[in-house]
Amino acid sequence: TLEKPEIVEAIQGNQKVIKFLVNCGNKNLQYLLVPSRLDKALNEMDTDRDGHIDIDEWEECIEIALKNKLAERAAKRELDALAAQREIAEFTGDFLNAARKCFEL
Repeated sequence: TLEKPEIVEAIQGNQKVIKFLVNCGNKNLQYLLVPSRLDKALNEMDTDRDGHIDIDEWEECIEIALKNKLAERAAKRELDALAAQREIAEFTGDFLNAARKCFEL
């Protein structure tokens, strides 16, 4: 289990933990970095209300974070694919127009 003092220590001094929380994709985990929201975030994570964050509660938060990060990546891939399609269409039109102009010469 994780206790509040352990979490506070980790978010104050462990750069790997801080970097993970900043980029994790789970707002509740990110709120651990905001002192005014720490207690509320811990209460949200502590689903069985025993005052501790156990492995199941932690993994539930991580699963949410993973789901959010995968959704972000999928959305980015979709946008990138659309941008690539537009770039190919524009290049194709420019190329064909240049080729036609060459033929007309």
